[in-house]
Amino acid sequence: MKFTNTQPGPRGINTVNGPILVDPKETVEVEVYAREQQHIEATQWFEVKGSYTDNPGAPSAPSAKAAASGETDEIKGLRKQLADREAELAKLKANAKQDEEPPKTAAEVLAMASNPEVQFMTFKAAATKLLGDKTPAKKDEIVAALEELATQP
Repeated sequence: MKFTNTQPGPRGINTVNGPILVDPKETVEVEVYAREQQHIEATQWFEVKGSYTDNPGAPSAPSAKAAASGETDEIKGLRKQLADREAELAKLKANAKQDEEPPKTAAEVLAMASNPEVQFMTFKAAATKLLGDKTPAKKDEIVAALEELATQP
């Protein structure tokens, strides 16, 4: 395409191969992407003859059927991904509800303290559910707090 500088000073154009400077009244024949058209026309610095080059990486035009429905292959793919993720979330939520155990009583947690197969942190986590933020750090103090909780009406 041909660009003629109509201004009294040099003006630049972003071409496919990079920016160039066009002197006053000089005409150059270069390729320019369509994305530059709006800027070139707005400045009114050049007299333009020819057609702009398609933008790189521009998506191909959707089919007439897809254009009529407003739904492209990309949108369909995204809808499928969304549906798959929603199904996976529903499955995870259902599994989480099954995994939830009813809260243990103070007596059950005290029994955990004397069981050698139960690790201390598991015992402490169960005790924290009952005692809250005031759970002591040491095992014997936790046992005492649980015994007090178990004897309260």
